[in-house]
Amino acid sequence: MNLQSIRRILKEYLEEARLSDLLSNVSGDDELRNRIEAERDKEFTIDRELPTQTTLQKRYKKNKLKVWFKWNDTATHSIKQRIGNRSNFKSITEFVNVFNSAFNELLPDYIGYYINENGRYGVYIQEYNITILFNIRLNGVQYGNNKELFVNIITILPGDSVDKKTIKELFVI
Repeated sequence: MNLQSIRRILKEYLEEARLSDLLSNVSGDDELRNRIEAERDKEFTIDRELPTQTTLQKRYKKNKLKVWFKWNDTATHSIKQRIGNRSNFKSITEFVNVFNSAFNELLPDYIGYYINENGRYGVYIQEYNITILFNIRLNGVQYGNNKELFVNIITILPGDSVDKKTIKELFVI
């Protein structure tokens, strides 16, 4: 059982609690308590590169769609460090799993409905309390002309603190 599983279970039953209060109430199971404390104290690790492409799980108009990702990862804007500083993820691998899941939920279902033109959008992932700002280029996908999408990941923000005027739509998943 990892930390996300524990969080999901606790979130269902508790409205608000401090981790230290929960740890003090865990009695009799030292192994569980030690694992929770170890997860809490882990440092953020950059254990892999960010993904450059993925093929979506769902088909769009009977076609598989390939999504190409370009990350705004520069010397002055290190997106990997922003993931570590602005979220509760403990590694890039953990973030990538959530990221891929979010984009597979968002795309291709929203193409043609909410995402009907090129532009800047945001996705707020409630469970992890982060917003991913991205710029999408549909490249004719909605008209069946192409089977590739191009997505530029602009930044990661804590919470849903994005200025709604700067994006076309903020999706909540």
